[in-house]
Parts: sequence; C-alpha cells; structure tokens
Amino acid sequence: MSKYPAIKAAIKERLLGNEYADGHALPSEPQLAREFSVSRMTARRAIDELEREGYLYRVQGAGTFPSGKRFQQGGFPVSLFADWSSHPNKRTQVLRAELLPATPEIAAVLNVSAGDAFVFIHRVRWDKETPIVIEKRYVDAQALPDLLSYDLSKVSVHDLLASQATVPLTRVEQYLQAVNVWPEEAGLLQLAPGTATLLIRRTAFSGNRRVSYVNYWVRSDRFSFQNAFTP
Repeated sequence: MSKYPAIKAAIKERLLGNEYADGHALPSEPQLAREFSVSRMTARRAIDELEREGYLYRVQGAGTFPSGKRFQQGGFPVSLFADWSSHPNKRTQVLRAELLPATPEIAAVLNVSAGDAFVFIHRVRWDKETPIVIEKRYVDAQALPDLLSYDLSKVSVHDLLASQATVPLTRVEQYLQAVNVWPEEAGLLQLAPGTATLLIRRTAFSGNRRVSYVNYWVRSDRFSFQNAFTP
C-alpha cells in the first residue's frame, strides 16, 4: 500500500495547525523521507499534491513554503455561484455526491477522526458549453445529515449550511491564489495542463469546528472578481 496519503495527511494537518514557522521553508524532501521512513519519490509525491491543492508553493533555490505564509492583502467578499441556476445559460453538473468514511487526510482537513462520515461533492459549473469552475467540497456529515437529499445541481451548499446546518456557521475563511492547473482539473476545464487558473480555498467554521472545506478551480480567462471599497 502506498504511504504517500498518510504523509500528505500528516503534513496537511501541520499546515492547518500552523505548525510551520512564518516565512520558513518546510523540511526538504530528503528530510521528510527520513522522518517518515519512505523514499524521496514518495515524499515528493505528497508535496506535489499539496502544491496542486494550493497548500504549498515552491521557490526555486529556496524551498517549499506554506501558501498561508505568503503576503496577504485585504479581503475579497466572494459569493460564489449562489444564483448560478437562475441564469438560463448556466448549469451545474454533479460528478459525484456521496457519503464516505474520512481518510486520514480528510480527517485532518475537517478536524474529525479517521472513519467519521463526511459528504464529498464534486461539481462543474458551466456557462453555455464552456466549463468555468470545478468544485471539490468536503462536509462534516453531522453538520447537515440530509445534504444528499437535495438536488445538488440546483442548490448552493453554502446557503444550505448557513440556513439548515445543525450547528451555526460563525465564520468563513477563504484564500485566492493563482495556480497552474494539473491534468485532472485541466481536462474538466478543457484547458491545457499548466494553464494559469484561480484557486479559491474556503473553510466554513462553527466556532473552532470545521464544518466544510472546498476547493474551487476557476478559469481565469472566463471569470473575474470585482470589489468596491471606500478609500
């Protein structure tokens, strides 16, 4: 059995727990390989996937750093896709929606125990014949036990959580960054691998409890964000 998922989960848990010092690189791949008693290739695969998901970024000659340690500028209120289904030329395609036991990696993301139930939702947002956004969402099943009973091609999961969850949502954290899309997401967005896209990572909390975590990959050639502020 491959060991990289366990390594990836352990590193992700450290990242989510802010265990890496501000501005300092993560341990090198050889160091991680020694720590987890695996090959350097296995350690590199875990790091590659965390970079793909936006948790890490590499600086040539300097190392690998947590994305959360990069310069952060202000806020950007983004209300993604709540009214998507109301537009005649827009639609949502549900690729997967199922109840699953949490792997160690998902347990780290949602701060639950391995084996606890969560809902996985994988959707693509279309504008006419063009895929615009990929959504991969992980929801603590206890927060909204009947989530899968809704038509997920029509509803906003965030709105459902805000109005129907068994626990109140108290805050949402989100990060927006540019990434080069990997082959899996590139295929779904009908882009060449390596094309620049926008990645939004959003976590919804009830107190200190993580209720939902979602990644959005957004085509930057077909989508833009606008905000207004008082100078």
